[in-house]
Amino acid sequence: MVRWGFSALLACLAWPAVAAELAPETPKVLVPGPSNGHRLYIGDTPMAHAVDSKIIVLDGDNLKLVGQFTNGFFGLLALSPDGATIYSATTFFARGDHGTRTDVIELYDAATLDLAGEIGISTHRAETTAYVPYLQPSAGGQFLFVQNATPASSVTVVDAVRRRQLAEIPTAGCAGVYPSPVVAGRFSSLCGDGAAITIDVDADGHERARRRSAKLFDPVDDALFIDGVTTWDRTIFVSFLGNIHSIDFTGPVAAQAAPWKLVTGADATDGWRPGGYQIAAYNKATGQLYVTMHAHGYEGSHKSAADEIWRVDVAHHTVMARGAAKGTAVVSVTQDAAALLFGLSFDTGVVTRYNGDTLAPLASTQPGGVVEGGTLMLVH
Repeated sequence: MVRWGFSALLACLAWPAVAAELAPETPKVLVPGPSNGHRLYIGDTPMAHAVDSKIIVLDGDNLKLVGQFTNGFFGLLALSPDGATIYSATTFFARGDHGTRTDVIELYDAATLDLAGEIGISTHRAETTAYVPYLQPSAGGQFLFVQNATPASSVTVVDAVRRRQLAEIPTAGCAGVYPSPVVAGRFSSLCGDGAAITIDVDADGHERARRRSAKLFDPVDDALFIDGVTTWDRTIFVSFLGNIHSIDFTGPVAAQAAPWKLVTGADATDGWRPGGYQIAAYNKATGQLYVTMHAHGYEGSHKSAADEIWRVDVAHHTVMARGAAKGTAVVSVTQDAAALLFGLSFDTGVVTRYNGDTLAPLASTQPGGVVEGGTLMLVH
């Protein structure tokens, strides 16, 4: 047994007072500054606690954390056309996961990640896995279009400049918002019968015209993934069986060129199919499409994570490169000529940077790092 004398006890108590003083810290907030076009915005919605969704911001050049902010309950994510504003359409409850519901679009300054304002919207917003076409800015950025589900489908039209909700437009049987790349007040939506509707709105966001296309795809035998990727004037969709549809949403009626097959020959025999959550990305500078693919696909495997990523020359309908990408379910790509491709594992939250030409992996985050398991990723 150790016995402490009174003088020894006093010495121990006095020790902190005579120890060398530490230099005081000065709290500060790091400001990321404008993006260089390689910044990643990841909608991170943990399924075990989705009420605590986040937007994770990474520097794509070194995969280090730039910042993060709340994305509420199953929030949606979009960027303004110039990349200066981050939009988060989300839901909050007065007592965390219950109580009075409030739905808003929050606006964040992309240079500082500071909250710059909010726009109140109706409580009809689709609360679901974050998909790109559920929140979209119009051409020029005047309007924001929000996908609703009550479960009836509709679209909320928001004035992003005056920061107020304008109207709700019913879109029964159709889902996804695909703005015209040239007409500010025009958007389209894909329908359950394989057609698309195109809706024009006036300056106050109210519907003034609606037109329905011919059948564009087979929704029973070869449905489309809802995430379309935009070229300069077309939107490319990949089907569950790997067929490529290039749809023109610029005009008053949606139209498309003849679809073509991504999967042919021995690959078709081996059952290669697209799969994941954000399964395609497109680089406008090079005309290259990137698709997450898995072997031995079957009816219902369309959310299976990738075995490989395929790089496809859209103009020549040719697969140019294939790279291993086990577990990747989300892809996004930079828009420079020396493209960087980013893949995200839904299960582990690992983000991997690839050479956009060779598809060779360049770097990865650690498992269990900053992202729990995002289902959406934007690069700007």
